[in-house]
Amino acid sequence: MDLYMNPSEISEIIGVEEGIISRTLERQDADIKPFLRVVSAPSDKPGGITAPQIQLRIDGLAPLIKRLSYNMPTDDIIENLSCQVIDITYLRETCAKLEADKQKLATENAELRETIESFNVQREKWSSEIKDLRSKLLKEQSKGWVDRLLKRKD
Repeated sequence: MDLYMNPSEISEIIGVEEGIISRTLERQDADIKPFLRVVSAPSDKPGGITAPQIQLRIDGLAPLIKRLSYNMPTDDIIENLSCQVIDITYLRETCAKLEADKQKLATENAELRETIESFNVQREKWSSEIKDLRSKLLKEQSKGWVDRLLKRKD
């Protein structure tokens, strides 16, 4: 996971307009400044020059939210953050269930492989028995022809 986020990613996470976040980050308040970095971002236009883009380190979210809460209703921020916590909790539960399913399927897969191997061994055994029976049958059939041709009249 990248430790730095651009304003659009922050906007998705906390549910605040990207423009508000960008303006707040550009002010570079003393609380937020240690968590900021400027990187070059590709231009939106083809052939355009790169432009500097400000990014926030993930552990700077708390001071940013604190700074944003001075200018906007905190219940909006709290609601958005609670949705994020619910999403994270759901994802963790889903991951745990998927991991349990993965283990169960791996065990089942190993059992099926053992069954297939035992079937292959049994098939080989039957194939050799069939070959033996065919050779005996051919011997008996050829013996029968010889006996018929050389039949004695006693």
